[in-house]
Amino acid sequence: MTASRFIDSDDPIVADLLASTIELVAEAGGWIAPTTTIVSRSGQLHVESTEPVGAPLLHVPQHAFIRVDDVTWSDSSERLEMLDVPDHFGDIETELLYVQVALHNQCNKLSWMSKTHPWLAPNLPDEVIEAVRTLLPTFRIPEMSAADTLWANRCFRIAFGDEGSPQRVLIPLVDLLNHHNDGATGTLTDGAFEVDTVRPFESGECALNYGMNRDPLEMAAVYGFVDLSHATINRAIVDDHLNASLIGIINACDKYPKFDSCGILRDGAQQVLMNYA
Repeated sequence: MTASRFIDSDDPIVADLLASTIELVAEAGGWIAPTTTIVSRSGQLHVESTEPVGAPLLHVPQHAFIRVDDVTWSDSSERLEMLDVPDHFGDIETELLYVQVALHNQCNKLSWMSKTHPWLAPNLPDEVIEAVRTLLPTFRIPEMSAADTLWANRCFRIAFGDEGSPQRVLIPLVDLLNHHNDGATGTLTDGAFEVDTVRPFESGECALNYGMNRDPLEMAAVYGFVDLSHATINRAIVDDHLNASLIGIINACDKYPKFDSCGILRDGAQQVLMNYA
C-alpha cells in the first residue's frame, strides 16, 4: 500500500510532502491506521478516519521526533528558514525536518500566522493588548518570532533519549490533529507516541486534546483560534472584575473589525462569557 493512499490534497506538492512524511515515519517503525486520510485544503490540514472509536490511529516512534529547539531558525515572518542543523540528528530526523519545513512553507503557515495570530499580528492595537493583559498578564510577553510561535503551537515537551529534561519536539502526523476538548489524549509508551481514534466533531475528523485545560480566551491568545468545544472555564471564581475584563476585551476588539487577530480574541472572550451564562 503506497503512502499516497492516505492523502486527499488540493495541492500536489503538499500531497507529495505528506506522503514522504508517512514513508519516513514508517521507516522509523511507525504507522498510520489503514482507514485514515490526511486532508489538505488551501493549506489547512486535518486528519479523518473511519477506524472504530478508541482504536489506534497513529504510532510515531521517538526516532521520528524532531527536536526543533536544537535547530537555529531565522527571524523571517514569511517562511521557515533553517540557519543551522545540528550534526547529532539521525538520518530520519534530519530528513523529516527538511520535509516538515517544506510542508509548512508550501502551506504558507508562517505568513498566515504572522498576519492573523494574536501573539504575532503587527497591527494588533495597544488598546486590545492592554485589555487582554487584564486577564492574561503575559500576553505577547516575551516577544516571539514567527517560527518560535509556530513550534510553541505544534510541539510537545518531551524528555528525549537520555538527555533528561523535557524539550520541544515536533511529532510528525500527530501535529496535524486539530484540537477538541473531547479529543484523544496522546500517550508516550515504549519510545513511541500513540494516539487513538476519537471523532468529537460532527464529521469523520479526528482530534487531539491539547491539554492544560485552557479556557477559550487563553486558546485564542496562545493558539490563535477560537475553541468552541470548551464547556467549562479554568477559573475558580467568577467575579465582577473578570466579567468587566471580558466585556472590556470584547468592546476593544469591536473597534477594529477588519483585523482578524481582534476577531479571534473577541470571539474567545465572548465564548468565555457564554460559558458563564
